[in-house]
Amino acid sequence: MKPCPIQQEIVATNETIAGLRERVRRMEQNLTDPSLPEDRKREISLELKEISKLLETNEELLKKMHKENSKSFAVAACLFFICFLVYGLYVLVNGV
Repeated sequence: MKPCPIQQEIVATNETIAGLRERVRRMEQNLTDPSLPEDRKREISLELKEISKLLETNEELLKKMHKENSKSFAVAACLFFICFLVYGLYVLVNGV
């Protein structure tokens, strides 16, 4: 069974977030290196801020996708309940 597009997007966003977190961790380790030149530390610092903003954006996007996915599930559950209800009423009316 092929996953729906929203699930594929969620998986892709999770992988992006994991990659960004790993990159942030490595950059923070590089910043603590005493042999790193000061200008390189500034570059890494600026890049770290940009990546942090990107990480926050992706996390917000992931929250929205989870919310959308739960709406889809709720619609499917409602349809299932309605079908079950209609079938139950049909059985009661026709005495099958």
